[in-house]
Amino acid sequence: MKPLNKLRIALVLVLNITIAIVYYLDNLNANYSELSSDIQNIIPVAQKFDNPNLFQDDLYVNNLNNVKYYTPFYVQTLRCIAKFTDYNYVQAINVLGLICHLLFGILWFFLLYKFVNNYWVAFFISIILRGVIWLPGLEIWGISDLWTIMPRTVYISLMPIPFLLISQQFIKLLFGGVLIGLIFNFHPITGLGGILMFVTLVVLLLYYYPKLRERFSVPKLLCLILAIGLGISPFIITYFGKTSVAVTYDLNAFNEAFNARIPEYFKNPWLFLKQWFGFKTLFFIIPLLLYVLIAFKERGIGKNAKLLLVLTLILIAIPSLAIPLERLVNGVFNTNLRMSFQLIRMQKVAIIPCVFALAFVLDYVFSKIKTPHILPAVVFVYVCILVFSKSEMLNNVPFFGDDISKSILPRSLSAFAPEDRKPLAIDKMAKYIKAHTKTTDVICGSHVLRGATKRSVIFDGKGASMLIEGNPKRFTQWQKRQKTINNFTTIDEVISYLRYYNADYFVTTSTIPQCELVHSEGKLKLYKL
Repeated sequence: MKPLNKLRIALVLVLNITIAIVYYLDNLNANYSELSSDIQNIIPVAQKFDNPNLFQDDLYVNNLNNVKYYTPFYVQTLRCIAKFTDYNYVQAINVLGLICHLLFGILWFFLLYKFVNNYWVAFFISIILRGVIWLPGLEIWGISDLWTIMPRTVYISLMPIPFLLISQQFIKLLFGGVLIGLIFNFHPITGLGGILMFVTLVVLLLYYYPKLRERFSVPKLLCLILAIGLGISPFIITYFGKTSVAVTYDLNAFNEAFNARIPEYFKNPWLFLKQWFGFKTLFFIIPLLLYVLIAFKERGIGKNAKLLLVLTLILIAIPSLAIPLERLVNGVFNTNLRMSFQLIRMQKVAIIPCVFALAFVLDYVFSKIKTPHILPAVVFVYVCILVFSKSEMLNNVPFFGDDISKSILPRSLSAFAPEDRKPLAIDKMAKYIKAHTKTTDVICGSHVLRGATKRSVIFDGKGASMLIEGNPKRFTQWQKRQKTINNFTTIDEVISYLRYYNADYFVTTSTIPQCELVHSEGKLKLYKL
């Protein structure tokens, strides 16, 4: 690998530090509704740890045992940061985003450079990688505004570190194994995909490169697996200590609730696989196929092309097998494992070998062009285009008008960016509820209100998904409540039912003459029950 001069390193650092700081400054006045629904589900868990007296009547945070299985490293990291933001969790996410933005761009650049060994290609692809890529199962790759600072984003920001340690020195590889296991605890679903890729990559490297094979042995590989196991042990202990596969509830009722809450493609591997054939994902798959074709002509790159192709196929195939395998185990042992709908999401890491294939293709193409300044010019022009990517003029331009380019730069570095944020009606309503109700009050309304007000929320579907693994019995009870309330024909029946479950307030867009209207924000109305 060619050594990097200080000027080139400085360019990488300046760009990534600038993006990170500007994103942070842009979000100093961010509102709770700007977070993703996943983060909005996590924050109440952190708040419950902070104050166990909160959420006594909540749908899923009424008992921490319902959610202790859930990404413990992320929750506790967030709580630690919140101590410095006066427990303002929106700003805690903002600080975490600052850290992740710095790590993401810098670490992925160095990983790309390690394997591609072309500064400008590595720099170019590390910029593209920042953009939001929509993958099968509504998964995303990339890092952008606050809504993207989820557990999976923290994981992929740290992910390059163990892969940077892959080398001929076994001690470094062993340390990389421990790290790939440790960072797994930030987001076990993506983490399991990362572990699968790490182990598969090591095995493929040993297979395709005999000189490496001479330095390793079966006992060393077993030690590597044990090192990974040591790293993942915190989550394994937590998860299996807080979840059970025993069927102590109505399985038919659980399946009915599960089918109502989880989209069909999470239960059908073929439907999930079809989602790979969209334009945004084909943009990365086509370079992989192109790199394989180039390998037939250029003998020197054949092993790399085979390795990336096999790695991609394994990363897509093995997660797909999780669904039929889980059904088989449940049928034979009369259990209710309920992890495959999560495990199939591991497929998203298959984007990584595709990205490296794109980098290798660019390296090959520009190596045939004798003018040395073309590639730096391409990078410069692309960054300039990014400044205008939020313009309506580029909306219909593939790649440049898509999220992958539009989401890279923060608003303050973008021309034609939308006006500064304004609080939505739900944010204003949450502020009012927090100021004018008791912490013990129970609300029927959007899941956004749970963390924003620190009040118990019942009946919401987003919160119910937290119970699938943590408390399946309570999950089935949620579905029964939903069916009951949906079958009512009069508002009086709905109000009576909400009161039966101790709801004190109802936030809705409907008009309810029978109840006292306490406050309104836009179309939202707050009624006292």
